[in-house]
Amino acid sequence: MLVVDDEPLMLEGWETMVDWEGHGYELCGTSTNGEDALALIQAYDPDLVVTDIRMPVLDGLQLIRAMKEELGHNAIAVIMSGYSEFSYAQQALRYQVEHYLLKPLVTEEIHKLLLDLAGPLEERRLAHASAIQDQAAAISSAIVSLIHDRTPVAVDEAARLLDASERTRCRLVIVEPTADHPSVGGIEDSGVHSSLLQELLCAFAQDCFGGSTKTWLFEDAPGRIGLLVCDDVVSENQLDAQLAKTRQKLGWPTQKLALYCSGSAYGIAGVRDLYRQTMEIRCRVSMKAHAGIHAYREREASGEWRLDDIMSYARALLQSIETRDKESIERTMNDLVHFFEKIGAEEHWMNTTIRHIHGELLRRYAESEGNPGEAADWLRQLLSGSDCSHQLIWTGDSLKKVCMQAVDRLSMSELPARTAGTPISKAVDYLKDRFREKIRLQEVADRFHLSAAYFGQQFKRETGYGFHDYILRLRIEEARRLLRRTDMLVSDIAASLGYHDTDYFSEKFKAVTGELPSSYKNKRQG
Repeated sequence: MLVVDDEPLMLEGWETMVDWEGHGYELCGTSTNGEDALALIQAYDPDLVVTDIRMPVLDGLQLIRAMKEELGHNAIAVIMSGYSEFSYAQQALRYQVEHYLLKPLVTEEIHKLLLDLAGPLEERRLAHASAIQDQAAAISSAIVSLIHDRTPVAVDEAARLLDASERTRCRLVIVEPTADHPSVGGIEDSGVHSSLLQELLCAFAQDCFGGSTKTWLFEDAPGRIGLLVCDDVVSENQLDAQLAKTRQKLGWPTQKLALYCSGSAYGIAGVRDLYRQTMEIRCRVSMKAHAGIHAYREREASGEWRLDDIMSYARALLQSIETRDKESIERTMNDLVHFFEKIGAEEHWMNTTIRHIHGELLRRYAESEGNPGEAADWLRQLLSGSDCSHQLIWTGDSLKKVCMQAVDRLSMSELPARTAGTPISKAVDYLKDRFREKIRLQEVADRFHLSAAYFGQQFKRETGYGFHDYILRLRIEEARRLLRRTDMLVSDIAASLGYHDTDYFSEKFKAVTGELPSSYKNKRQG
């Protein structure tokens, strides 16, 4: 509430005699004349204005008229005066004054007034909040339509809602969690998550584009929030320095969020091109999962589509998976990311390569007699990353994770040893035929005329597993096959694989697969 009266004693009475908090109000300011009161109305945005009629400079009725017509402010107005002439009341009604109070004022009458106006004020507040929410939703929808549909109708509708012209300067900002950090600060709820991203974007815009007078939020995709910034946008030369300051000032969560800032363009019709720029930035940094703030810069034209070179990396990754060489996977993946950066690879190049690896993993899993439904489950979890625009978010780390887990998920019984014809490859074939039996490392080493120590070292180097661990995994793989395809009891399967203690077998099975044999059977049989 704001009170305007040219008598200091009256203002003192308003401040000290009224129980503001007890009636749900706050006295945000007082003024002794109408001109100063207009400035306070703009600064405090009061819900209720009580003003005297007779005042110097600008009287109460002139103040109400200026508030309504010049400022467009819809605060409830109450006038007070020691003059009870009807003419004043008539003028007050023309300006939609809610109440007319006569001096001297009584505290009980003021309290009654506050209680009477509480209901209408709350209704106004709710209606205003709803109108703002509806307008924000309409603007968000218009921006999304503008990004994906640059027809004259979409441009005209967006220009009308945004009150923009061809001379309006625009910039687009998009923020999202990085692929390896789908939640921000441990927040999983999508509503809270979206709200947090919006707060971060608004703080970024305020700090980086402080002179801008218009900003609009929109949801580009689930988990990805956008901000359209218009009017007084910083120049391209100033942007780098300002972004560096913003990173430090806001304490940007560099390990979790990526923010893409486009260049600028004049006119709403250029927003679609700005969106393309943000997606280009996103593509450039995605293979390394770079968090932080990224500004758009023109880049040189991409090189040739070097299929043979790219596919050689894909083949090397698949070979590393087959031979269970995790060090090679790490090394090859780093080389692939560096290669993409070096040639300026475009997004569809990356996705083509990754989809090829995806398909090969599926094919190899099927060839290893794995359950197709199970393959779909784990591959869907590892390879998911599509958004509403059907674009994939891939990073070097996420693809590396797929390859590392594929090492353990693909069936051992069908994957070849590193080098055919070597003593180790022959030993592997021997174990595949006799893994149900009790086998000792020394006996197998003697069979192939190698010392036990040397045999154990070479076996792990070529297969990626220790001797006993390899036998265990062969047995568990056979157990999985029997659980899926037969009605054998768990105890019978354990006995067929050389385990006389069913509980011990179940512990080993869970250690490899993450679940008990009975649970595995119930989920996958049939």
